[in-house]
Amino acid sequence: MSNRVNVLIGLAAVAVGFLLAGTAVAQISDEPDAEIEECLNEGKVVKKEGRLVGVTNPNRYKIECNGEERSVVFKHLDEHRRGVTRLPQGGSELNFSDSYKYEVAAYRLDRELGMNMVPVAVLRKVRGDHGCFVAWIDNASNQKELAANPTGQQMAYLAGQKATMRLFDALIYNTDRRPENWMVNHDTFKLYLIDHSRAFRQDNELPESFANRRTRLTSELYEQLLKLNQEELAEMLDGLITNTQLEAMLERRDLIIGKIDKDRQEYGDAAIFSDWESSEAALEGNS
Repeated sequence: MSNRVNVLIGLAAVAVGFLLAGTAVAQISDEPDAEIEECLNEGKVVKKEGRLVGVTNPNRYKIECNGEERSVVFKHLDEHRRGVTRLPQGGSELNFSDSYKYEVAAYRLDRELGMNMVPVAVLRKVRGDHGCFVAWIDNASNQKELAANPTGQQMAYLAGQKATMRLFDALIYNTDRRPENWMVNHDTFKLYLIDHSRAFRQDNELPESFANRRTRLTSELYEQLLKLNQEELAEMLDGLITNTQLEAMLERRDLIIGKIDKDRQEYGDAAIFSDWESSEAALEGNS
């Protein structure tokens, strides 16, 4: 499929992504990340297409790269509050933050872990506002908006990816994984994770949504989790999250590894480690 096809959004996808998914953005395709980053960094802003639905009110833009246009989302909210913040949906949070910088941090960490589920995101200044560009996803929507009912094999593939999503959210302590914030490709049933501006909390405990479930992940992801170290992460995430946030994330990583090892002892490796690539290949073979 050509790059032009990949970056142009069909009318049906626009209707679903724009009206229902709010900030439905991602671009995970055969195009190398480096090329997408270059486009998002250097592409000429052609026009503003409107504001998307969502608590952070991001804007959608068209940019031009090498003579072709593509959609991107510009997020610029960078809010930090000390003390207790009462949340509109109920409850409260200590030292609340909501930052576009976390989108870039989530993207970089995703690639470091080899997950490839988070859209490319780069820091970018647009019309005097500091923020980030996040690539747009084509041919995907929220699971409940899929045109066809998933098969058993497709649902099993999604279940494995959702287990990875919960682990990632536990690692970065993402407090905003609403159903609108993950998307499913209409054809491949690949899962995309979007909207991470309320992640990287300073909590040094695991969220119940992860702690109370049996872990499932690939052995490759397990090995990558073990390899995470403070020095390399500090360099990779410099200017995006604080040292306190980084230290809290590494404490959660240790807790995640501990839970995985505990589950391995209780259920056996076969029940914990799964090969998503084989599942994906099987789906492609049946398509």
